[in-house]
Amino acid sequence: METIGQEKKVWTDLWENSKIEVEIDMWDYYGLRPYILKYTPRFGDVLEAGCGLGKFNFYLSRLGINTIGLDFSKETILFLKEWQKKNGFNLPFVEGDIKQMPYEDNSLSGYLSFGVMEHFIEGPKEAMDEMYRALRPGGVAIITTPNNSWNVMRGSTKKRIKNTVKKILRKKIIRPPFFQYYYSPTKLKSLVEASEMKVTKHIGAAFLFTFTEFFGKNKSHNVSSNDIYNRIASRVDKSFLKTFGSQSITISVKIHEIMHCFLCGDRSAKLNSLDKYDVPICENCENESNSVHYLKDRIVSFKEEYSFNPRRLSVVEKRTCSFCTEEYNTDPLFEDFGFNKNVCPDCLKKPKINVSLSNENVKPIWRDRKTAEGLHEK
Repeated sequence: METIGQEKKVWTDLWENSKIEVEIDMWDYYGLRPYILKYTPRFGDVLEAGCGLGKFNFYLSRLGINTIGLDFSKETILFLKEWQKKNGFNLPFVEGDIKQMPYEDNSLSGYLSFGVMEHFIEGPKEAMDEMYRALRPGGVAIITTPNNSWNVMRGSTKKRIKNTVKKILRKKIIRPPFFQYYYSPTKLKSLVEASEMKVTKHIGAAFLFTFTEFFGKNKSHNVSSNDIYNRIASRVDKSFLKTFGSQSITISVKIHEIMHCFLCGDRSAKLNSLDKYDVPICENCENESNSVHYLKDRIVSFKEEYSFNPRRLSVVEKRTCSFCTEEYNTDPLFEDFGFNKNVCPDCLKKPKINVSLSNENVKPIWRDRKTAEGLHEK
């Protein structure tokens, strides 16, 4: 069977026709930022495997997180290195294969994979085994794939009916090349667990995006802050029905009797801490105020309603930090860092502060590609 899901040229061409600034402006298009901010480790090295244009590498670095970007497209990596020189970043971007990574055993504190694992026609076992090898004890992996959502099921049913009719009429059925699988949260959980990771959370999310899929690309006028689709999605994303959202997510941990604590980074968290929390937390950090955010069964969500296709905060503004009370300038690239509370760049890099913000103050901004591209036209 012909497959294009892992062809370098497909992805090189895609990223060559995209802009990093546009990708950043669309950071809540899939509704995943609350999970990424909440569960990305603050200590050690965090790898995004299959980083593409690296929007989350750049963003997480603003939070003081040591991120590495790995991608198999040489042209994309070269572009990232040039772009970051012009924009004041100095992050490690590496050309490589996520099935044979250039990292030592037990060396990474975090592993991020957003929309990558579904493209292996043989399945993601080899890539996930490599992830397990490279993560240190207590290392956290955040993996997302497209979900078998209500809209995907609708499309699959429609296609099966169409092909059945063609078969009856003895017409040729043209099968497109393989691009990706759709994994339900439960299926993705089983795939991660096959590589010996302990999955502490597996859920569906991004119900709002299922409506954008239904209406088609660049039709954001059908999904706005005042319509019924947004109201439905806002309720569904806080209920058990979110399992039918557009994305499947797993949070998993490389377990050991003694693991690195998520909140302090020390190797002092016991295995039984995962009976109570989604991530390893040591006994000392259980007394920290941020520990309550990681208790099992906590709902992960934005803390306010979506702002749809807003204008950019393009003019640098002076603000007063809510934490240190010092004045600071807003960020030309990341605006107000995506939080509903003022925070200066220095305070943002303090783990206790950004963990608190990431659990209590994430502000959703939804922009479609057409709008985001228009914001950067010269």
